Amino acid sequence: VVNYGGTNTASTADAKGHIIDGVKVIYYKTMVWGNVEANFSDFRIKVAETLNDPRGWVRAGLKFIEVNSGQDVNVILSDPAILGATPGCCADLSCTTWANQVIINDVRWREGTEASRAGGMSTRDYQHMVVNHEMGHWLGHYAHIEWCTAENGFLGGPAPIMLQQSTGLRDCISFNAWPLDSELWTLR
Repeated sequence: VVNYGGTNTASTADAKGHIIDGVKVIYYKTMVWGNVEANFSDFRIKVAETLNDPRGWVRAGLKFIEVNSGQDVNVILSDPAILGATPGCCADLSCTTWANQVIINDVRWREGTEASRAGGMSTRDYQHMVVNHEMGHWLGHYAHIEWCTAENGFLGGPAPIMLQQSTGLRDCISFNAWPLDSELWTLR
């Protein structure tokens, strides 16, 4: 059961690779950095919905539970200025850091990007995509898929979740908010 109120707690020992009923549980905590315009309660609910959606990373045998402490990863809604001051990140996009931080840009969360809007992606689908993409980095998909080509198996199909769709489709045929079957692996 996902607890949207964040009142569950987990020990650090449980949080690292804990298996419940054959499912690997990932404990996460949601938080805010700086001044954001998005409604934080709505953000928390939508993050939980995305992380546990049957079209997403749960197909890789994962379950995500929100907690107040003992988390494996922080999912952060961030003011773009603070995000831009974070090492390895920029103010224009979202980011995942080596410090177990999945950081979602507040402006992108609310508006998507010019490329996603021009391609017909709804704001809600963009939100699914950015959470799945950044969580994919945290799960071990460190590199972006740069192009949809025959050589990498994506020619003529929807964009893989690990393509940086915020900046365009790069020869993919459509935007996509969910990991493809070939992306359902994790190093965590």
